[in-house]
Amino acid sequence: MRQEERGRGLVIPEWFTKGSNLVSLGALITAFTALTRTWSASRTAKKSLRIATQQEERRAIEPQLQLLQSKRKVFSDTERYSYLIHIGNSAESGNFVARAEMEIYYRTRDGVSAAVKIPAERVRGEDVEYLGNDPSLDIPANVSARSAVEGWVHFKFATSLMSGNDVDRFTIVLDMGHGGPISVESIIPTDI
Repeated sequence: MRQEERGRGLVIPEWFTKGSNLVSLGALITAFTALTRTWSASRTAKKSLRIATQQEERRAIEPQLQLLQSKRKVFSDTERYSYLIHIGNSAESGNFVARAEMEIYYRTRDGVSAAVKIPAERVRGEDVEYLGNDPSLDIPANVSARSAVEGWVHFKFATSLMSGNDVDRFTIVLDMGHGGPISVESIIPTDI
């Protein structure tokens, strides 16, 4: 049986018309399946992104630096500043102290503002017996995930460096292996 399309004189077989309905139905089912899978994949991707972002935020938590105590000992031609510090790491990944420095900001007699950085020194035994039983912090120092470390850091410089200058402030700066430097301003040290 043939069916004639109006206006063109084109003859379309009846089986082809019924077949095209089946093809259209198949295309509709395929499109719906693709839409459902795309929606499901989108939801999964959004969940994965949210979880990854949360994990990255937990890893990116900056360590906390607290200054617990500070002491100064004056020798004949040098001064040693010792700071008891506490470094807390609440992140889910470990970190480490790569370097410690004391920054001294001061004004010269002429009124010029200046700064100097003093690296931490490693001292042991009788050199620091005046600090009591608290241990010195060995730098580099490992700070495990969800933990803390505590200890003394020591800075020594010539007394003549600050002679006649007005000190504005001391800042302790720790360069962390992950995340950059953290710092805290010094409290007035106790003379020993």
